[in-house]
Amino acid sequence: MRNRVWSLVIIVIVALAVLGLGPAATPATAGGAWYAEYFANPTLNGGPALTRYDDTLHFEWGTGSPGGGVPADNFSARWTRDDWFEAGTYRFSYRSDDGLRIWVGGTLVVDDWRDRQASWSFVDHVISRGTHRVRVEYYEHTGSAAIQVGWERVSGGDTWRAEYFANRDLSGASALVRYDPTIDFDWGYGSPDGAVPADNFSVRWTRSLGFNPGAYRFYASCDDGVRVYVDGNRVVDAWDDQKLPNTRWGDVTLGSGQHTVVVEYYEHGGEASAHVWWDRLQTFSGWEGRYYANAELRGGPALIRDDAAISFDWGEGAPTDWMVSDNFSVVWTRNAYFTPGYYRFNVRSDDGVRVWLDGALVMDYWQPMDYEWHYLDGTHLAGTHALKVEYFERTGGARIHFWWERSDTLAPPSAPPPAPTPAPRLPGPWQGEYFNNRDSSGTPVLVRTDSTVNFNWGWNSPASEVNRDDFSVRWSGNFPFESGRYRFTTYSDDGVRLYVDDQLVIDSWRPMRGYRSATLNLSAGTHTVRLEYFERSGVALARLTWRRW
Repeated sequence: MRNRVWSLVIIVIVALAVLGLGPAATPATAGGAWYAEYFANPTLNGGPALTRYDDTLHFEWGTGSPGGGVPADNFSARWTRDDWFEAGTYRFSYRSDDGLRIWVGGTLVVDDWRDRQASWSFVDHVISRGTHRVRVEYYEHTGSAAIQVGWERVSGGDTWRAEYFANRDLSGASALVRYDPTIDFDWGYGSPDGAVPADNFSVRWTRSLGFNPGAYRFYASCDDGVRVYVDGNRVVDAWDDQKLPNTRWGDVTLGSGQHTVVVEYYEHGGEASAHVWWDRLQTFSGWEGRYYANAELRGGPALIRDDAAISFDWGEGAPTDWMVSDNFSVVWTRNAYFTPGYYRFNVRSDDGVRVWLDGALVMDYWQPMDYEWHYLDGTHLAGTHALKVEYFERTGGARIHFWWERSDTLAPPSAPPPAPTPAPRLPGPWQGEYFNNRDSSGTPVLVRTDSTVNFNWGWNSPASEVNRDDFSVRWSGNFPFESGRYRFTTYSDDGVRLYVDDQLVIDSWRPMRGYRSATLNLSAGTHTVRLEYFERSGVALARLTWRRW
């Protein structure tokens, strides 16, 4: 009788287990470690050779074994755990060598049961709110063994699919694939992820986005290179090493509906950052002002508005009530029409400012400074030209004023312009070294003592030994200074560079005509001043003055 009872009990237990009504065969954990069963065969047959709890599903066994009792080839594994899910669409990411299957709540979500290489694959699956059992099954045939599984809620795909490569040219298999909510990264000298190096890596972000019809401007502010494509059309092309602050942009007209946006990026060396955004274009009657909540023109603007003029005195305040009052920056752009003639551009700012004309940097005072006035003379313009003014405020008072005016009497000058009051000093003597090239290379063709640097050679040569065009000069001298702040001013046609005690204080090494100035604090005593100049063609002018400021 007793044997019959035990036989009946065994039959009932087996039947319940087969029907799934008995105790769980695997003690799955809730949102913690995985209950792992490893089998000494590739088909999950029989009893497990090893059971344990694994914290994550990320293993790179190579040609080794997962653990004692499990062979290095022809084994399989099953991981089980219970997880809480909010309602939504989830993207399951996996890479495995070899086959893999994933169940969620009894539903087969991934069925990739085959010999495969360890590359990334993705499956989206809608999950209801609540606790669901997740089961992952895996087998290894031969060779290397690896598995990595993860998931995230994507809520219908409102993220970027990001492919990270361990090289600069987006080549080969990706080292990491993940989903980034935005392209707004400042990695500094670090890496985006442990699977990616800190230098010499690249990324491709892809996303489908809905747009209303209209014209759009896509912006990219990156260190280093970046390209932006919309529906396969290249909108931004800045595939070169660059540093912040910088912003590249491109415009595109889009119809209503879904459009595919692809962003490609690479990091060479040093700091790494990537910021991409876009705006629907508006019509601006004045300056398009883009205000940033940082001093580097970095990332997306906190404010875009139509400014009638660049004439602001914010004092200790901010451009708006909700922006920061220190460490902000602005870029203004517009197209302006000029009647034919020569123009002077003026700017007064606290702190740094840069001015661009038709894409060329013509005024560069990008450093903290008091409310200083700078100007550029002798610029001939006719018709419509593109202007851009960049400004940053560090701390303290914030002010900027930018304007232009006709200055026909200054170009072409028959003599250097009159000195301002109080009169600046025309110092001397100088040692002048003259070269028959534009880069002061080799042996000078003429060395002489010049009493001052105050020359208007016009269309002529400085001396019979020197070319009329394509020549350069290096002037150097030692001069006494009292302690104080000094303004150095050059007037030239073409390029100049000024050094004081080997410190570069004016750098305008390009074909141009106009004034350049810089201020510098000097201690009492003798200081070395060096001016480098080159003439490309046409009229040749060179003048240097300074005065205590």
